[in-house]
Amino acid sequence: MRRWRLIGLLPSLNRVWRRDPPGYQPGATLNRLAHNLQPYACERLAGSQLRLTLPQGPTIDIYEQVQSLFLAHIVTHRFRLQGRTRLAEPLVLKVITGGWLRRNGVIYRTKAHHQGAQRLLALLHQYPQIAATLEQLDFRRVTFTVQQGLWQLEIEHFAASEVVSRLPASRRYLRLEAEQRRLLLSCFLMFSQLMEKCDE
Repeated sequence: MRRWRLIGLLPSLNRVWRRDPPGYQPGATLNRLAHNLQPYACERLAGSQLRLTLPQGPTIDIYEQVQSLFLAHIVTHRFRLQGRTRLAEPLVLKVITGGWLRRNGVIYRTKAHHQGAQRLLALLHQYPQIAATLEQLDFRRVTFTVQQGLWQLEIEHFAASEVVSRLPASRRYLRLEAEQRRLLLSCFLMFSQLMEKCDE
């Protein structure tokens, strides 16, 4: 009986564990990021979601996320661009940095071996300016996926983030500088153009 009582408590405990960390202000860091993105047009879709429209047409959705740390938390953002594709088979491609002590190029990794994956990899190597831009970009994660006729590029940048400490009490925002903003948005534009080429 006692065991079943403990199991019954699990959903409520999960809700407690998923609570926002103390001191987290949803959307506050996103406001700072929106300021860093000026003069690009931004639209607030939700408290923790922003849509950036580029002059060339693509729209990038930005999602705020928070991670709890010991006596602190960190707020980061995921930049996401989606589009339609003729590629039929699913694909997950990750971009990682080469080198050990310092960055030395980037590497494209995927477990997919179908024709669509081979074509995408061939095009990526055909346009080395994409890798050159990624190499200069200070990213945490870059993931490209294809699923059910849609492609998606998601980038999490090291900047556009805030660390909030409770002991000692402090807040430190790492702004998205103009050069890194240019590189970030260039990556999305180049991948969008790459997928147009891939679908020809």
